[in-house]
Amino acid sequence: MRTIILIVTLFVSLPAISQKKLPNVIEKLTYRGYYNWSFIWINAGSVEMTVQPSDKYPNAQCIFAVGYSNPSWDWVFKLRDTLISHHDSMTYKPYEFSRKAHEGNYHKTFDYVWDYDSGVIHADIHRIGKYQRKDTIKLLPDTYDMLSVAWYARELDFDNYKKGDQIPIRILLDDKIYDLYVRYLGKEKVKTDSGRRMCHVFSPLLVAGDVFKGGENMKVWVSDDEYRIPVMVEAKIIVGSVKGILDEANSKF
Repeated sequence: MRTIILIVTLFVSLPAISQKKLPNVIEKLTYRGYYNWSFIWINAGSVEMTVQPSDKYPNAQCIFAVGYSNPSWDWVFKLRDTLISHHDSMTYKPYEFSRKAHEGNYHKTFDYVWDYDSGVIHADIHRIGKYQRKDTIKLLPDTYDMLSVAWYARELDFDNYKKGDQIPIRILLDDKIYDLYVRYLGKEKVKTDSGRRMCHVFSPLLVAGDVFKGGENMKVWVSDDEYRIPVMVEAKIIVGSVKGILDEANSKF
């Protein structure tokens, strides 16, 4: 379950090479997280993402995401992860990003500030009870955090891509910047709680590590409508598979 908040935020990590402005009406998205155990999908946790005006930067918005394991799952692996992104409301370029990871006995915080004048990202990484390290990371063009890239990606104009196209992405994950890509897979209908829904489907290239196997081992479904809501994601991990399914989407209407 330690992967569920990473998956829900990563599965919409696309760059908007060709965009069209979408209605900025989303206030909150809630997802159910499932883990596959011997062919059985277990409801193991949830992720909530909230959007609101930033209280720290002008003309900016803040996305607040929290992932947590269900109480019935805590005895197996207790997860409480929090991600916060402050970024420009129009360009989605980050101002600052933080991740507070509390996963079992693993407790680590990541705090970053984008310094566009100096061309660096200031990093403060703290492994609770172990060490605290401050550093700078060279800022590459169009480097987004895990949350701001998700909202930037919602404006991708899928009509300009055909099945099999690769779309490059650049994202800061923990303390490294990665140049990856997403492969567009076309359209298909997916079953949701509100019925079958036509979606765009794509597969992002994953970084191999202690969670993912690497390669194109994730599929993402995004609604084929004016709101481009991430509906579902499924991914293979080192042990088993995980899935995130949209449970509720609240808007400003």
